[in-house]
Amino acid sequence: MKKEKNPINLMLAFFGIALVAVIPVRCYQFIKILEPGTGFYEKTDWSVWFLYIFIPIVCIALAVISLSKKKTLVYDNKPIKSIAVALAAFMLALTLIIDAVEQFGTAFSLLNNTPIFYGESVGLFKSGAAARVFEAIAAVICTVYFTIFGYGHITGKSCAVDNKLMALFPVIWCICRLMHRFMQTINYLNVSDLMFELFMCVILMLFFMAFAQLNSNVNADNLSWKLAAYGLPAALLCLLCFLPRFIMLITGRSDSLYTESPVEWCDLGCAVFIITLIMSRLGIASKKHETNSEAEN
Repeated sequence: MKKEKNPINLMLAFFGIALVAVIPVRCYQFIKILEPGTGFYEKTDWSVWFLYIFIPIVCIALAVISLSKKKTLVYDNKPIKSIAVALAAFMLALTLIIDAVEQFGTAFSLLNNTPIFYGESVGLFKSGAAARVFEAIAAVICTVYFTIFGYGHITGKSCAVDNKLMALFPVIWCICRLMHRFMQTINYLNVSDLMFELFMCVILMLFFMAFAQLNSNVNADNLSWKLAAYGLPAALLCLLCFLPRFIMLITGRSDSLYTESPVEWCDLGCAVFIITLIMSRLGIASKKHETNSEAEN
């Protein structure tokens, strides 16, 4: 009997091609058509339509491929030794600490610059300071969770299956990231950074919800396909938000970046963790596993 090919390889190849296609286009936008310092489009050319059409098509295609293989894709949450997964988890934990420090600093700066009327700080919630504080707190708890997850892959004795409560905090972290972005009174369609960040946070939240269920083994039946369906689009958007900004930064074009959307290392940490996790722990089910699943159904 011919062995079925692993669909993960196809999806990773598709992901790589899409990444190579969108990063140069995004860099072109920063250099040619984005207003320096604000992120507004000075004009709408082919690149705007390309990204707004191509990226949804890629995300939908990855989700469809994953869904079509839902009966064969299996996430392995059993304890194993994996240095790659451990390093990716530690990297994510480090970037989350960086994010926590940055968000605490931004929140304090917003509060210091907010006027107080009648004894009440009107900017505590409207400015997004509270959401940033909550994001920072969630990031610290996420750091603990992913450190435990990474350490378990070094020892091979645990993969944080018992930490069900902490597994929810990556989802809370994504919600807080969404909150303070929605509080910015600005045109989301015109400011491309915000549009991509909103989509990134939503899909990233869906990935972490699926990851929490699968890794904690909570109603996790037939959910493994979601890890790739949400994970690869989330990783693509994370890298789309991080890499072009980083390239602008190291090439001396930092003045072309939107001031409210700086380089965020947690985006890189999330992308590396997602890709490593999918490559290392998501695979196709054996015939024995498929037979048992069909019998249970």
